[in-house]
Amino acid sequence: MKKILIAVDGTEKGLEAVSILGRLLKDQGDLKILLLHCVQQIATLLPGDLCLDVEQTCRFPVQDQEKVGAAVLNESAARLVAAGFPGERIESKLKVDSLDPALDIIQAADAEGIRTIALGRRGRSQVENLLLGSVSGKVAQYAAEKTVWVVDTPVNESRKALVAMEGTPESRELSQYCAELLAPCPGFSFTFLHLMPPVPPTFWDDGHILANSELKDRQSRIEKWKTEWRGKVEKHMAEGRDMLAEKGVPQDRVAAMVLPTREGVARDLLNEIGEHRFHVVVMGKKSFHERKPFLMGSHAAKVLQNAKATILCLVD
Repeated sequence: MKKILIAVDGTEKGLEAVSILGRLLKDQGDLKILLLHCVQQIATLLPGDLCLDVEQTCRFPVQDQEKVGAAVLNESAARLVAAGFPGERIESKLKVDSLDPALDIIQAADAEGIRTIALGRRGRSQVENLLLGSVSGKVAQYAAEKTVWVVDTPVNESRKALVAMEGTPESRELSQYCAELLAPCPGFSFTFLHLMPPVPPTFWDDGHILANSELKDRQSRIEKWKTEWRGKVEKHMAEGRDMLAEKGVPQDRVAAMVLPTREGVARDLLNEIGEHRFHVVVMGKKSFHERKPFLMGSHAAKVLQNAKATILCLVD
């Protein structure tokens, strides 16, 4: 049976995210949900306080932590049930004395053999929500071999999924994940999208005015490159369409688009998300594996930081 870990924090936005996920997943009979709440010690300190040594006087008593945690987990489970998710397929787990919730979330998923982690994004200012310090950002970056769902509430519950493909074998992983987790959701439609990269430097001018014959030859080679690139991408999209069809998704609910990059990959994706009000956005975490700085240059990081009103699924 499939299992998803939902990290809950007890905030109103977090509880709203739980309700959204419950409505999305309620019809999957082979799916269980593990609710996890981490009670942070640091949350008990006053602004400006710093406990270098965690002494008894500085600790939030475990009994009180358990009481608060139980309340959060009970309310989260109630939200899932109210959204239509069966109560018998809900489990709960509490982590007390948490110093790093992101690490505890990842370790809990590892211990349970869970591949998918879901959590809501807190309602913070742009400065406070910098990825380096946010729980969602840290989980997305460090949860190796896992898919991370980040829910930005309120979500456009349009039953539309955008699958951002890069034209690499990674695209097959995205299609397989969609077929496994999203295809069983009734009424969903899927759009495979690939943004064509700019023309490579090998096709740029050589520093001199090209003769007509040179210009014609270069343009011919550029068109050949575009055709071959598009062919590879469309092959991945066709495979994705077949995977969804095997799970019962009608062909007329699957679209494929190959568009030129205009403002940049991340910005163009964000524009598509906003314009078409996608319920779910699925993209890869390839840039994390390449060890690019998380806050600099990563398409996934930029979309994670700026995507609004959607569930962003970062597939590893």
